[in-house]
Amino acid sequence: MPQQTSRTDYIVLFALGALWGSSFGAIKIALHGVTPLTVMSARILLAGGALLLLTFVRKTQFPRGAQNWIKIFWMAILGTLMPFYLVPWGQLQIDSSLAAILMAVNPIFALILGHFFSENEHFSLRQLLAMAISFTGILLVFGENALSESNGNIIAQSAVILAGIGYVISGVIATRIKGVTADSISASIFICASIIVLPLWLIIEQPWNMHLETESLLALTHLGLVSTGMAFLMRYYIILRAGAVFLSYVAFIIPMFGILFGVLFLGETLSSNTLGAVILILSGVYLGRK
Repeated sequence: MPQQTSRTDYIVLFALGALWGSSFGAIKIALHGVTPLTVMSARILLAGGALLLLTFVRKTQFPRGAQNWIKIFWMAILGTLMPFYLVPWGQLQIDSSLAAILMAVNPIFALILGHFFSENEHFSLRQLLAMAISFTGILLVFGENALSESNGNIIAQSAVILAGIGYVISGVIATRIKGVTADSISASIFICASIIVLPLWLIIEQPWNMHLETESLLALTHLGLVSTGMAFLMRYYIILRAGAVFLSYVAFIIPMFGILFGVLFLGETLSSNTLGAVILILSGVYLGRK
């Protein structure tokens, strides 16, 4: 059962936002040298290997029972395979910043699905107001430019939104799995996903014929080990402690860290709109606490 959110939960949530905020740029870099299928496969296989090793080191017990493994199978489909392919496929046609803002609609879906399908999530006017405030911040900093991009493709944008819905549904399913730890459920999901994706990748892509550039290789490694393996441990830690709706607020934090990384590493400027957006985003996350 989700607990009262603590300071630690907020720290992990913001750290997760930082890791996932870096993933959109890494995907864009990786796509210069590989296909969306390879991006998806590398993320899943690298994360799966790292998480499996972690379970051996920690001697973690895997989930038990057919019902739990059925849920894990659907979480592997909806929370890894589907979004890990749809997001890079969409980013072939849209900017990484636009992909990030489209993910910011996730909390609305989480609120609705959590209310109807989760045992412990409850819809409240306060949560709705918090999401409206944070989403206003997202639109303030990105909306005017990103949503009017001339290269914005409605099918690509819809693919990214669908990927986000997959994340939300898998998060709701996770709240219904009993007696598991974050590393146990994360490893189980990625092992299941790896079994599915590995033969497809080998047959379709024939990776032994690939010639990866250094930038693509580094981007894929970051995606697999950091933005996926480490991030999913944080993801399920939050879900198991605070619930899927609280986790969904990370969708507001991701673009905020995109701004920070742009200022620090890409020489981008910090506008008054951006400062106002950060204030709104933080206010919404704080207001929506349990």
